[in-house]
Amino acid sequence: MISGIITAVLMIAFLCITYWAYSARNRHRFDDAAQMPLRDEDTAVQAGEGRA
Repeated sequence: MISGIITAVLMIAFLCITYWAYSARNRHRFDDAAQMPLRDEDTAVQAGEGRA
């Protein structure tokens, strides 16, 4: 009984996180994060994202 409840709760949590990750509201933020390693170092410093 308890294991079934735990499984259901974890499945609901997984579905909520998956929905959040693929929602259109977060697409721009995740696209920016995905492009961070590919950005030119000089462009990042000009944009104020330089290392401290």
